[in-house]
Amino acid sequence: MSVPAMVLGLTLWTAAAAVGDLPQQYQDALIVLRTGNDPARRALAAIALGHGLSGLEAAPDADVVAALGSAMRADQDPTVQAMASYALCVLRDRRAVSNLIAAVQSSIARGVDQQGPVSDAVRLPIPYLYRALGHVGGPEATAFLIEIARAGPARARVPAIAALGLVVDDDGQVERALARLAGDADPNVRNAARYVLGERRPPRRK
Repeated sequence: MSVPAMVLGLTLWTAAAAVGDLPQQYQDALIVLRTGNDPARRALAAIALGHGLSGLEAAPDADVVAALGSAMRADQDPTVQAMASYALCVLRDRRAVSNLIAAVQSSIARGVDQQGPVSDAVRLPIPYLYRALGHVGGPEATAFLIEIARAGPARARVPAIAALGLVVDDDGQVERALARLAGDADPNVRNAARYVLGERRPPRRK
């Protein structure tokens, strides 16, 4: 199976698989990530590893984490670095949060549409990067999402608000931020904040 096909149709590791016994498609993705000549294929391999292994109850395979960490730190292509950090955040590895934030900030600085794809070659929607930060959580990711939701570019604010809906360890700061954003002058921001706030609050008992 090709790496792009893996991104489009990932087959999750079955419960019967032994810990550390990666199926062949993920072994192939590891090889591409480590040795592939095409940066786009390396980036797609990183995405495939993050998406494909995120639903496992067992800890992510150590080889996968090591390969993604190496790509995040040392790959010569910034998109590969960004996608490796994205995959690690999908796997809830908070060591990648700073790198993923830097990647999002870079895309904003370059004027990339924050509701479009990462690039022509890597069609992952940029809002997924925000979602990964909400998914991994923690003070750094949460603070960044709140700041972008509050004062980021117009096209970045709604993805950041949606990602805040995934944060679970915020000690109430997300609800407070969303409550303020629910009165924002921008109707898209206002409506998104109200929706996410309603989804996060448990229903009242009658």
